[in-house]
Amino acid sequence: MAFNYFRKKRQLFSPVLILFLVGLFIMGGKAITSHAEAGSAAATKIFLPFVSTNTVDIQTADPNILIIGMPEGTSAEWMKGVLRQAFAGEIQDEIPQLDIYRVYFADGIPNPGVQEMMRSYLGARFIEIDGRIALADTHPDDPKYPDQWALPKIDSPRAWDVTQGSANVIVAIVDTGIDLNHPDLKDRLTPASTWYDYAEDDNDPSDTYGHGTHVAGIVAATGNNGQGVSGAGWRTSIMPIKVFPDGKGSTSLYYVAKGIVHAADHHADIVNLSLGGSQGSSTLEDAVNYAYDHDVLVIAAAGNSNSSDPSYPAAYEHVLAVAATDNHDKKATYSNYGDWVDIASPGSSILSTMPTYHVKMNDDGAKQNYDYMSGTSMASPLAAGVAALVKAVNPDWKPDQLARRLTDTVDDIDAQNPDYVGKLGSGRVNAGNAVQPDGAPTATPTATAQPTATSTATAQPTATSTATAQPTATAQPTATPTAMPTATAQPTATATVQPTATPSATPQPTATPPNLIPNPSFESGNFFMGGPDHWQSSGSGTGWTQSAASDGSSSVSIGPCMFGNCGDWLSDEIPVDPAHSFQFSADLMASPDMQPGLAFQQWNADDDYLGEIIVPITQTIPASWLPWETDLGTKPEITFDPQTIVVRLRLFVTSGRNGSAWFDNLYLGDLTH
Repeated sequence: MAFNYFRKKRQLFSPVLILFLVGLFIMGGKAITSHAEAGSAAATKIFLPFVSTNTVDIQTADPNILIIGMPEGTSAEWMKGVLRQAFAGEIQDEIPQLDIYRVYFADGIPNPGVQEMMRSYLGARFIEIDGRIALADTHPDDPKYPDQWALPKIDSPRAWDVTQGSANVIVAIVDTGIDLNHPDLKDRLTPASTWYDYAEDDNDPSDTYGHGTHVAGIVAATGNNGQGVSGAGWRTSIMPIKVFPDGKGSTSLYYVAKGIVHAADHHADIVNLSLGGSQGSSTLEDAVNYAYDHDVLVIAAAGNSNSSDPSYPAAYEHVLAVAATDNHDKKATYSNYGDWVDIASPGSSILSTMPTYHVKMNDDGAKQNYDYMSGTSMASPLAAGVAALVKAVNPDWKPDQLARRLTDTVDDIDAQNPDYVGKLGSGRVNAGNAVQPDGAPTATPTATAQPTATSTATAQPTATSTATAQPTATAQPTATPTAMPTATAQPTATATVQPTATPSATPQPTATPPNLIPNPSFESGNFFMGGPDHWQSSGSGTGWTQSAASDGSSSVSIGPCMFGNCGDWLSDEIPVDPAHSFQFSADLMASPDMQPGLAFQQWNADDDYLGEIIVPITQTIPASWLPWETDLGTKPEITFDPQTIVVRLRLFVTSGRNGSAWFDNLYLGDLTH
């Protein structure tokens, strides 16, 4: 039976698009080209509509920042030129693994209409604001709550009979940082070369807020060391990745994405995210997918709004979403729930590590060294700690297998939650069951492997203050019999065929008919006097680019289309014999919302218009150059009128109004000799 980890659907934030035409880009102005260009921006020119750059008033992490996701292999230098010349934007930073750029606009974020035009001419996958991500709120609790109730609840002592974790298993804590000198954490840290603080752009991820330290302790506080608390996995390694500015409880989704990518690039096995929000983000989802593609399991808090509305990144496909329960296995009053949740885990009154120095959470009543916290921020790292135990005894398992083991070995809590049946995942995590060596779960195959990533802050596990956990003997691994090698079949000797004395005739290649289309690659013309030679354009949205072609130096484009109207390009007259057969081909490229169109207009000897023949395009044209061809003339569905003596090729778009289509390397050859 499939569970939500494999069923969640993507949901993205899409602002309402309003295209606003003010005038035309006049002669002498700077210009841009399509994203296909591989060269420098210095030589690029195009005629574009000029648009208003009025900014938009929205809630963002930074009112001057947009995040732009580009197709793989886009030239950063070309993109810099486009943004600077036409949109007054400057690339500030990038995530090269994801082809995502952080772009600064000195006058503020452009309005949605300008953003859509920018997306179209760049050929961008998406453009979105740099939204704000918040921690899944945690609250100090009365210290009289029973100590370390959660670990016996999830059957940790039985799990520790098998393993207390492995230093080879790494859980990345993408959060507010960690107290790097905490006595219960300092021995669990990965090498300093793997740490980073993306909010302050340095390699010192020291926690100045408190949340990340609490989360880290829940995962892997050192056990059986005579002090403090025990984590879910005493010997698990933790990687501190700070993505929140000093002393702040909210941050940029861009920083979170960079933290997830960093974890994947530095060989983390699991990422814990105790943070999130109600709106999705393409940037964050791309980072999650990148992690999944690098065999990293992402685990995220479901959120603390007592709502069934999805929280992101927890609700993304392949992210293990964790709801919170109390010490009676009931849904915590604050915890989110829904069919998008994968599993439940204790999250109320969880004792864990706190910084040994003053931090922001101390101003709100939290204690130094150790304290209780409640929230899905605590539930998520406890599940992550159990996943690390499973990974320790199954080091070759992939993210899907780890997630499946956690969800398949839960305790059923439906009886305690009659109003939330099917809304707290498969049940409450059970560490003792999860680490038992009873075979690997079968990973559920997906059509396209989408990486999973989460961005919810996590809380640290607590240990009883009254007793120090005693180490249990680690189970010896069972020897795995080595399969006997299969004997290799001996090849059958094959007689070598002797060549014949008389060489066979070499087939001669068929000559390619000359191209009848004038200026088929748009390489000649005057950019300030009308456009490419032998072509004319009409209507809005037509452009001519240099150094933006699939092969050659130029191409033409159509779009975006203002007020619902798109222009077209029309060639000079092309003499043809209608009794002949013809081959036609073109290099095409289009934004996701656009479909290129091609047609031949026909005239007779009296200069009478005989109608237009539409060239059928049956496949979807991608946002990268695609060689495409068809035959014209003798095929039953495409024949020229018998009276035709000349044709003109028309380039247009058949559907779409919010993107662009590009045309290059047109070819029409007469196949009849």
